[in-house]
Amino acid sequence: MTRAEWKRKQREELNAQKKERNAKPIQKINNSFIENVIHDSNVTALKTIWYLSSILEDVDSTKEMITVTIDLRKMLNYTNLNAQDIRQNFKNMQKTSITFINEEEEWEEYISLIPRVEFEWGKNIIHIDLYSKIANLIVDVRKRYTLLNTHELMKLKKKHSLRLLPILNMLKQNKEETKEEKRYRLDEFNELFGTNYKNLTDIERNILLPAKEELESHKLQSFHHEINFDNLGKGRPKAMSISIILK
Repeated sequence: MTRAEWKRKQREELNAQKKERNAKPIQKINNSFIENVIHDSNVTALKTIWYLSSILEDVDSTKEMITVTIDLRKMLNYTNLNAQDIRQNFKNMQKTSITFINEEEEWEEYISLIPRVEFEWGKNIIHIDLYSKIANLIVDVRKRYTLLNTHELMKLKKKHSLRLLPILNMLKQNKEETKEEKRYRLDEFNELFGTNYKNLTDIERNILLPAKEELESHKLQSFHHEINFDNLGKGRPKAMSISIILK
């Protein structure tokens, strides 16, 4: 569920609660990790998260915090990034927090994505501390995108392509719909890609077409899209959403 979908669901449930006092509150909600936590992320941040998802094992939830040791040489080889960008990115990730909300018990909690980073000089070793709650979210990333080889993502250089490929793979795994298709409105696109475009044609021109070109050039995934218009009433039809359809 995207953040825009979650917000819309929250508004709908709030209205329902006003009509029905016995409506059940949502017991626990956490931000969708890939789509929302790194909302303003760049290519380096996205590749770092995907790399962590590929090396983390199942987390011992009895521990509040775990330490992960990263071989920098292996990470450089896997991600095709450089050491300076990785170092700066880990520093930036310390400024990112994730919100956990429990409406039933009326509390919310903010947890730093990476509380501690240690670089061992001359040894190409990085130690990072993660709260188990965060580590579990990263592990869930790997489980959620079971059809996606994270190594394929490392070929990509555009951040929108890095976001779109997992979405396309989720469409492959969607067994509820007969068509491998998904409709997104403008606000949902902006939430997914960390943008602030004013119309869907900007989404098409700046996100979908460049991502399509890069994904197809690497033979990772082919898709096409259609803009859906509202033809009711008089005047010029209004673009309402864009459908993403797998080939």
